[in-house]
Amino acid sequence: MRFAVLLLIACLSAPVLSAQHSVPSGGQWLIEPGKHSGFVRLTIHYGERRYSDSWNSQDDLPLAQLVGLSAVDMGGSGTTVHFKIVRPAGTLVCEGWFDDGKGSGHFAYQPNPAFVAELAKRDISAPTAWEQFSMTMTGVGLDLVDELQRQGYNRPTAKELERMGTHGADLEYLRDIGARGYHLKDAESLVRMRDHGVDPEFIESLDSAGYRSLGVEDLVRLRDHGVDGDYIADMKEVGYAPSNPEDLVESRDHGVDPSYITSLKEAGYEHLSLQELRRARDHGVTRAFIHRVKERGYSNPSLDEVIRLRDRGLD
Repeated sequence: MRFAVLLLIACLSAPVLSAQHSVPSGGQWLIEPGKHSGFVRLTIHYGERRYSDSWNSQDDLPLAQLVGLSAVDMGGSGTTVHFKIVRPAGTLVCEGWFDDGKGSGHFAYQPNPAFVAELAKRDISAPTAWEQFSMTMTGVGLDLVDELQRQGYNRPTAKELERMGTHGADLEYLRDIGARGYHLKDAESLVRMRDHGVDPEFIESLDSAGYRSLGVEDLVRLRDHGVDGDYIADMKEVGYAPSNPEDLVESRDHGVDPSYITSLKEAGYEHLSLQELRRARDHGVTRAFIHRVKERGYSNPSLDEVIRLRDRGLD
């Protein structure tokens, strides 16, 4: 079960703003039943009113991760509870009450000095108090640090580890990406891919379409511009499989898709290059317009002629 999280404020990703936040000594927690038996949905609120922040479990958490809380406690009526949320970087000591599966209360935050000592053993400087709190909330652990080393990444800083946590570039994501041959060397590239939605499923769709071992920027551009395995497969079906991914990005951006290509083929324009297709699309050349051109007495006009007529306003 991954510790993927959603932090609901942008300041966690902005170093300048993080200095404005004091590390909370405590806050409020809210627990609701999860979608499956033995799982819960956890929400944490903390900070001063002016800088009130929230953390939500993006996936349901196993009840077993809440040390000292049982299903019996949750099912009680007005039951007082005491439990801990233990993470590598720190612990939230919680108390409150439950009624019919839903509970709320307060927590006290306790940073874990042993975590800082273990980072030092790995030649990573001590995190700031805020960075350690953030890593507590997102579940960043030493297993993430060790996996980065195993995959040959540069040694991360504490700030980079915090960014990985707040952006969801967690241990599971790191392993999934690595298993598909992507060892990016630096943590920031991993965060960039995660931010742009480059997930294992997207990479797998590209692999299946024959586009493997792409660079980080290629993956990000393809994802940002809607070029996925389905689009590539459909383009291949109508005869277009460029070796350069940028050709696919430009074609997608210009609205050149399999249906448009097929419509021009049906109008008699086959074997056009992607550049010609993009130019035709940009100038508003459609199958219906080509049909009107031919009705006006133009016999088998070239694509350039059709474009000129379109630009001159022939209708």
